[in-house]
Amino acid sequence: MRKYLFVFGAMLAYVLFCAKSCESPEGDDAASQEVELEKFKDSIKSEFESDDLTITALRAFEVKAQEKLVDFSDYLNLYVDHAMDDTLKNQVGQMISELFMSGDVTLKMKFSPEANEKGITLNEFLMTDFARTYDSVVFRVDSIGVSKSLRPQDEISYYGILEFKQTVKAYSTSGNIFTNARKARVEIQALKVKKSFGSDTLQIWKVFLGNME
Repeated sequence: MRKYLFVFGAMLAYVLFCAKSCESPEGDDAASQEVELEKFKDSIKSEFESDDLTITALRAFEVKAQEKLVDFSDYLNLYVDHAMDDTLKNQVGQMISELFMSGDVTLKMKFSPEANEKGITLNEFLMTDFARTYDSVVFRVDSIGVSKSLRPQDEISYYGILEFKQTVKAYSTSGNIFTNARKARVEIQALKVKKSFGSDTLQIWKVFLGNME
């Protein structure tokens, strides 16, 4: 975790040095800042563009994946809120999508007695008004733990699994209440993606959620 925080601290310092360089482009101070800036850029590239992740980094990514699962729960509760206007709902939908590997991952979440047990893709899920038959729906995840630690899947990715408790409660003014609580699991994957830092584009490691069942 220390290493993970250090890298992000370096990123912040990088941005600050960029800003200072723009404000003071001349003199010895500017030259010194340019040298320091290059050092920070090299440090960031070394950490983010490394071919392999250390055990410390992998554990940090597992923690980040758990945080993303909690974010998914929070975002989903906003997404199913009937008071949410379409513009905000679309923004929340985009935030949900960014937590996952792609829109093609499969989700198995039972929001009604008639829900498809086989699951649907994330893209289909976000296009379905699954909360329309209820006045409110509450989604919750807890008891999150690492079932399978992140390990190399191939030369460019690491694969693992989280287990958790998934609870869905739906309410209506007519008294119709639906509750589904079960143990669930979600795949997690760390892989390199392109990320822009100022004028530079780096290949950095990020962790994403995958198929959920």
